[in-house]
Amino acid sequence: MIKHEYTGRIDSDRKERFHQVVQSYTNETKSDVIVGFMSDEGVKRNKGRVGAKEAPTKIRERMSSMAYMNDVYDIGSIEGTEDLEASQQQLGNVVSKLLQNDNFTVILGGGHETVYGHYLGVRDAFKEEKIAVLNLDAHFDLRKERKSSGTMFYEMLSEDDNIDYYVIGIQQLGNTLTLFETADEFGVKYWTLDEVRQNESLLDTIKGELENYDHVFMTLCMDSVQEGVAPGTSAPSPNGFTAEEVVSTVKYFGTLNNLTSFDVSEVSPPLDINERTSSLAAFIVLTLLTEKNK
Repeated sequence: MIKHEYTGRIDSDRKERFHQVVQSYTNETKSDVIVGFMSDEGVKRNKGRVGAKEAPTKIRERMSSMAYMNDVYDIGSIEGTEDLEASQQQLGNVVSKLLQNDNFTVILGGGHETVYGHYLGVRDAFKEEKIAVLNLDAHFDLRKERKSSGTMFYEMLSEDDNIDYYVIGIQQLGNTLTLFETADEFGVKYWTLDEVRQNESLLDTIKGELENYDHVFMTLCMDSVQEGVAPGTSAPSPNGFTAEEVVSTVKYFGTLNNLTSFDVSEVSPPLDINERTSSLAAFIVLTLLTEKNK
């Protein structure tokens, strides 16, 4: 595990900023724990633009001086390799142990292949229970091909009869007819961004359904956010969530009592402009943790 050295602004002796309260994880329980996944091998295999492996470091840098006073721990980052399968399993092992210690786990990806390692950890920790994955994304990522950043949910649904897949923010122009057909075959519950915007009660309905599962884990693909505020992704979206929409949506589902963990993926610092995407990801993570700890 690669450890991150936090630094940042200090205003007084009072610990009021993230870098002043975050501690190295030493087997704590019932805590909030951050883990990084430094991988973009899945993006490379998916013929995307690489750079997401740098995101865990950059997001931590952007969180560092943000105002935050709750207890939080950081276990470090897994450095992914070209052996994506082994890297995802390594992430799964770490996540499983954290969840079994009753910790709320936040994963800083990495390409969206991060979510499969996330899933492996959730499933290992809760072997027989009914789980749901909530994905905020412009894409289904249901490709039936060699493992990449576009295959994760196909893998989950093909291997596991006790998981349901919810995805919010689907873009019609970002998914082929084959992908829509695959989603229907698997019984995926999905809503386009237009549907979310046009139905004020839709998120309440989705949240009500998710409350019926034993456990829910949430993933945010940053390419679901408008390119103007999140340009640093492999496949930026010209018409995605606004910053306000994505923050409020993550915050809303962050209050689920059965939410085990959250990952933010597809931030690519080399493709970013003035660290906009990394800053938004950092803001989302700390907003979620703040809401959860109220």
